[in-house]
Amino acid sequence: MKKVLLSILSIGVVAVVAVYATSAFFSDEETSRGNTFQAGAIDLKVDYDGYYNKAVDGHPDVHWDLKDLETEKFFNLADVKPGDFGEGTISLHVYNNPAWACVTINPTLNDDNGSTEPELIVDEPDGDSIFDGELAQNMQFKIWADLNCNNVKDDNEPPLTEGSGPITPRSWAIADSQTGRVPLNPDVTYCLGVEWKLPKEVGNVAQTDKYMADISFYTVQSRNNEGFVCPVQEGFPTNTLRLENESEVVGRPWEVIEDGMYVDMTYNSSGSTFDYNLDEHGLPANTTYDLIYYADGWPGNNPGALIGKHATDGLGNLITSVGNVNLGMDLPHVNDGNYAIGAKIWMIPDAAYDDATKSVVVWPPDFSTWLFEGNVYIHYDDTDI
Repeated sequence: MKKVLLSILSIGVVAVVAVYATSAFFSDEETSRGNTFQAGAIDLKVDYDGYYNKAVDGHPDVHWDLKDLETEKFFNLADVKPGDFGEGTISLHVYNNPAWACVTINPTLNDDNGSTEPELIVDEPDGDSIFDGELAQNMQFKIWADLNCNNVKDDNEPPLTEGSGPITPRSWAIADSQTGRVPLNPDVTYCLGVEWKLPKEVGNVAQTDKYMADISFYTVQSRNNEGFVCPVQEGFPTNTLRLENESEVVGRPWEVIEDGMYVDMTYNSSGSTFDYNLDEHGLPANTTYDLIYYADGWPGNNPGALIGKHATDGLGNLITSVGNVNLGMDLPHVNDGNYAIGAKIWMIPDAAYDDATKSVVVWPPDFSTWLFEGNVYIHYDDTDI
């Protein structure tokens, strides 16, 4: 009987194994390996060829080969006189993907740069403003699409813009959805001609004046971006001003200190009150700031205005970040040395400002805590006056 049971048990084990073996279904497997999504790229490179009619005076023709821009300057001329002229051809090369393209000219200085005796006969004395000069307004520029890249404006070549040098930021579309021009194609050379001159009739009003501007080119993919329109001004939305601490640079626009301390101010451009909101970053703790309109020249009371007082808490956050004030004037005021371009807004420690006289009372500033306008000037229309 024991043998029979063992024999039955053995059969049972075999039976179990047999059942297990017959449970494997027919199958097959195919594998697609290494599936990848790789982002495309857009790369813009620029080369340049320019000439100046007074090369004998130490300003040789300028040229550089295709590159990413770093410290290169399209124009870097001194001792420009009435009757001088020049031309530069900027060639743009987009790689990898078709792209819309825009250009922005951001003036950073149009300074009287001192006054000579002949200039004072026809012009006001030099003030504190770096935008009190007359050179930009008296220079003439012409920019066009140089289709055959021959450095000459031919009759069939469309103009981009023409006129005096801008003293506020200006942007133009090289190609966007509203120009009727197709996107820039990869590996095709596109040229812009830039012609400049200082007319003979200008006279002494621009003696020693200095005009500086940054020229930026912006490209963005055109695929899946059919409605793209070049922005009016690169950087911030309309009616937003960034206040940052800066370091002084003699004879040039001051440079931003990249330390993460800044305040973004959004504001209304017209109304019965000047309404604003402040978004702070990295401010010192337990500090009272005055938000002021600094009207050049020194000490900023021409007429100037205290817009608001704002204190930080122990963490550096503003306790109140909004305000509305009846200024009783437009910005800029007609007596402001920067009236031609706009109003300077600063945010400085309360101890550095006299509310009664609307004057800055400390100089030089503590550049680690004072916040300046970064050469961006605002306009406000007081609708009650």
